[in-house]
Amino acid sequence: MESVRTNADFRFFMQWPFGVLMGFQTLFSLISLIVFQFAPFLYEGTSFVLFMLSLLLVCSIAHNIIHVFGFHRRVFFVFGRALFIPATLLVFLTSAVCCIGMSISTLIILIAFIDSLRFSIRLIIVYAILTVTCAILTFACTKIVMLLFRAAPNGQVKGLVQVVIEGDRTSKITAAHTTTTTTTTTTTTTTTTNFV
Repeated sequence: MESVRTNADFRFFMQWPFGVLMGFQTLFSLISLIVFQFAPFLYEGTSFVLFMLSLLLVCSIAHNIIHVFGFHRRVFFVFGRALFIPATLLVFLTSAVCCIGMSISTLIILIAFIDSLRFSIRLIIVYAILTVTCAILTFACTKIVMLLFRAAPNGQVKGLVQVVIEGDRTSKITAAHTTTTTTTTTTTTTTTTNFV
């Protein structure tokens, strides 16, 4: 237990962009699921939204535990075999699926919000909050997918197995157990090549 405590990085959620965005995924999906409980009735199609929010909540909690406690950098030996968790690839895949799913969910909730304007104030408030939280979740998932695609070696998504997410940047693990840091700022570098 002591080794988990010494490897824990509780500042992960304070680091932009990955720590904050992954924290947003957990926080806002939980808030959305709680707000759904206050709706007087549910519109058709909101079961898809509930499924996407539940999927995002479970996956983001698992990803955050893996990253906070440093399991994404370790190799585990299970029954004499090495086991490595490709956490960055898993974050990319779940964020890509949830990006598409939350975009559809945002549209469903937006339509439900517009339709709720003719009913009680409680229904209007619930669907207004859900519209905002679903839009925030769509932004968070899309931003994570874009940043991780940019961090993928040579634009190959399967190369994310070698990439480790630290709260504010990504690092590539090489074979000699050294890491190469790649910052994720929006600086643009222009390279000019003169051909003779």
